[in-house]
This record gives sequence, structure tokens and C-alpha cells, in this order.
Amino acid sequence: MLRRKNYWLLFAILLLALTSLSPSMELDTTEGSYPLRQPQSLSKQPDSGDQGRVRSLSIRVSLSSEELKELERISSNYTLSSGIQVVISNVGNEENADMLKQELTTGESPDIIMTDGRNIADLATRGFLLPVDVYQSVPGSAPLTMLIPQMQWNGYDWGVPLDIDPYVLVYSPQRLAELGLAEAPKSLEQWGLLLNQLREQQEKTPGKEQYLLGLDSRNPYGYITLLESMGFSLASDNTAALEWTQYARSYFYLSSRYNPDLWDMLQSGKLAIAALPLSEWQQYGNASLTAEAPMEMAGNKGYEAMHSRFFALPAGSSNPEAAVNWLAYITSSTAQLEWLENTKRLPALDELYQSSLPEITGLPFDSKLLLSDEAVTEEAPGRWNAFSAATTLLLTGKLDAAGYKAALSQKSE
Repeated sequence: MLRRKNYWLLFAILLLALTSLSPSMELDTTEGSYPLRQPQSLSKQPDSGDQGRVRSLSIRVSLSSEELKELERISSNYTLSSGIQVVISNVGNEENADMLKQELTTGESPDIIMTDGRNIADLATRGFLLPVDVYQSVPGSAPLTMLIPQMQWNGYDWGVPLDIDPYVLVYSPQRLAELGLAEAPKSLEQWGLLLNQLREQQEKTPGKEQYLLGLDSRNPYGYITLLESMGFSLASDNTAALEWTQYARSYFYLSSRYNPDLWDMLQSGKLAIAALPLSEWQQYGNASLTAEAPMEMAGNKGYEAMHSRFFALPAGSSNPEAAVNWLAYITSSTAQLEWLENTKRLPALDELYQSSLPEITGLPFDSKLLLSDEAVTEEAPGRWNAFSAATTLLLTGKLDAAGYKAALSQKSE
């Protein structure tokens, strides 16, 4: 009986102690470092745990209106499968270049940017990009071998190619026949002969507008096309080609970006040859004109006169893992086939050129030229910008051949 009383006494003392402590043991219902989890709507639910609470991605591109619609369509399918909203902004090429310089410096860039493939290495070496293969193995399938030097630096991949646009020489066979050639020139000597024939015709019909070659003065790919057709490359000693350019440039018809007048000039005989992107030829070419690949004519290895568009991750990207997943979706073989079918822009994946697709086998040159086992030798980072600037100055008469070489030599030092 005494033992039972002791138990009750101990219980009463314990109850009294708990009652005296209870006012200081209230639950903290404020949101601090560990806020209460809120349910997410299905439309915003991330598709994998590694993306955390990513709700959206911001992407900036430089596309035509038709290309933008196609990219938005493919991207909307990604949103349906992942729950991640994708906001795509579209700007012009020049505006995009200016924005890149400013935003990459301040770190206020979108999650993904689009740029010329030849800019990738320069941006990477300056610390403006994140390596895409750190977050995932290279998105998509293996790219064309010639694109690999553009995307790799220091053992990492810094960009993902979307498509390519080789440059071609477009001409009227009838007009060239009048100038004494059955096809486009294949050497510096043949270009010289063509120019001489044009000059003789001008002397017979003074005052009549006649031009040898149409080029975009603000885009170096047209001039690279000329060099390749002569048998030169960016890395070779092309002094003879530069000196000829200095002599012949008064017979060039210089334009800026897309110029619809070139097509009328080619058909009327006012312009003998034009260096143009394949995409323009496919859209505006007709049976009265012919297009040839410069490297096919000169027998060069690689294809330097080829514009490529790449996606890249800015160093300030806030969602690199989710961004790379979007890139993997957009550049997959399935998406690339849709891109080819609806935009006519050639894909960047090697496997699609192995499958004999009718859209690829119907090119005005042998598509196997794009499957070279040798990658195009890439210039040192920053040299491409120097080459572009020097080319514009050379074509517009502000640099002679010696000045052009000196400008590139200073960049190499």
C-alpha cells in the first residue's frame, strides 16, 4: 500500500513539472529556412528530381519567323512532357551579338543563348560559358566531325549545334558560257581568266553594269567560299588570293545580309557569280541557275565556308541542368528530322547523313562532303572575330593585302 502511494506521489510531481514548462514549448508556424512545402500544379511539375523546383527556362535565339514558330512548336512538346515552361525571345543577328557582349559580362543572360558556332571557343576561353557535358553527356547524337573543334575546348564541350548552312557558288550557266567558262572557276587562275573576260566585255559596252562576284561584306563566309574555290583555306598561305582580291574587288557587288536583288542580277547576266548560303538557294534558286560547293570543285578537305548555329549555356545560367535537358530534346535525331522537314535547314547530326534522307541526298552537291573524317582546323579563340573584321575592311577597300595580313598577325601575337 505504501509503495502505491509513492507511485502516485511521483506521478503528481512529474505532472506538475510538465505543466510549468508548457508555455515555452509553442510550435513555430512562421516560414523560416524550411518553409512548408506547397503542392505544385501538374503543369509546373519538374520531370526529374535533379531539376529541383525549376519552373521555366529563358532562351534567346536569332531565327526567321518561320524557324521561330517551328522551334516553339517542338519546345511546346518538351513542356508537355517535362512541365517546364520555356520562354523564347527572338532578336536579330547584330542585336544578339551586342546583347551577348553586354549580358555575358554582367552575368544577366538567359539560361540558353544561340550564336555562331565559331564564337563558342572564344566565349568559353573568356569564362562566359558553362561546359554542357558537366551536367549531362553530350546532348543528342554525335555531331558532324567538322563541327567538333567549334564545340570543344580544354577537354569539355561548350556548345550544342542546331543546324548548318553551307555556302555555295550560284551562277547562270548561260552567262558563264558568254564569259568563256562552262562552270564556276576552280582555281585562282580561272578566276583571273573570268575577270579578264568580264573586263573585255565592259570595254565593248561601256556604261553597262556588270559584276564578277556578289558577296556579303559583313559576313566572312562568302569570302571564305571564294578562297575555297581557289584551293585556299584560312590556315594556308593565301597571299596570292589576297592580292588578287585587292585587284578585283572593284568588280565585286557587295551587299549586307540577305539581298533579293542578287537573284534578279544573276538571271539577267548583270552578276556572273554569287556566294550565298544553301538555305537561300533552296528557297529562291530555279532551273536557270546552278549551285556548286566550293570545296567540291577545289578538292579541299573539310568545309570552311559553312555557317553553323549553336546553343550554349551562359555562365550566369540559373538552371543549367534543366537547360541541358531541353538541349538534349531539341537536338535529338527526332527533333532534327522535324527541323529539317519544316525549315529546310540541314541538321548537325552525323547519323542523319548516313541514312540517305531524300532532303539531304537532293542537295546541289554530294552530301558525303559533309561527312569528312577530318575536322576543320579551328582558329585560335578570338581569331575568328579578327578575321571577320579584317575581311570586311579588305572587301570595302579599307585594307590592302599587306594590311589584312598585318591585322591578323597582330591578333596572333
